[in-house]
Amino acid sequence: INTKVGRYEADPLKQFDFSYETTIKSVQRSLERMNCNYIDVLQLHDPEFAPIPILLKETIPALLECKRRGWTRALGLTGYPLDVQNEILVKAELEFGTNAFDQSLVYCHNNIHDNSLFSEHCFSSERSPTDTFAGFCKHANIHLMAAAPLSMGLLTHAGPPAWHPAPFALKEACGKASKLCQSEGVNVSSLAILYSLSHSSIGCTLLGMKDEQEVDVAADLASRFSTVDFNDEENQDSILDQVLTPKERRVLNKLRDKTDGPFSQLKEDYRWDGKQEAAKFWALVDDMKRKSR
Repeated sequence: INTKVGRYEADPLKQFDFSYETTIKSVQRSLERMNCNYIDVLQLHDPEFAPIPILLKETIPALLECKRRGWTRALGLTGYPLDVQNEILVKAELEFGTNAFDQSLVYCHNNIHDNSLFSEHCFSSERSPTDTFAGFCKHANIHLMAAAPLSMGLLTHAGPPAWHPAPFALKEACGKASKLCQSEGVNVSSLAILYSLSHSSIGCTLLGMKDEQEVDVAADLASRFSTVDFNDEENQDSILDQVLTPKERRVLNKLRDKTDGPFSQLKEDYRWDGKQEAAKFWALVDDMKRKSR
């Protein structure tokens, strides 16, 4: 059982609360609602929406107190910007003298258009400045989970929802990728899921499914990995060769082509700015407060 703290109501004015008191009460409420004695992983959700000093002074001490009381077995972080998670993990270790967190859940950074989980260096890692975020977590003994292999709808034939924060160039590139897959008789979502599942460094990949048909499709795709020995630490391309059909492999190579592929010209637009999205949200909240006076 996993549950989150930090983000609560749909109303922007009441959506976030990272205070010590609210965090404690939220965990108590979750235990009562789920009728359980403890939560397996208690996660600090969307920390990019809070000043890090508040997290260090209020939220993380509350989480540690919940763990001390036996209300949770492990603590985790969930969010989008890798640099924010990295900074929190490093500063929490310095502040509390040990790894405060046991798990990190990131999303949209282990897919066909964004592989930054394994390709970009950490921003504040004193342990190893050349570490990627995945490498940092491994060395810190923090269990890494990756969500949204479809990049919240970008890597689907239907396309992303209207609220999707991706820049136009990325949406356009994903649309081209979808059309390329369709022209070759390959489902872009299935290919994206297989790609994300093929990385041996990810202990768990989270995929949202809305109906039984999507569950069946995901289960069939996952079954292709039944003979893959992830303990053998094979590289991703070797695993992909085992699970993809020749047609899927050919199409994936076209998608990943750094010269002519649909993502080849993206430069910095291969993802969105999570911290900027948080800043936009707080600007909206400030505007709502001004208008309500």
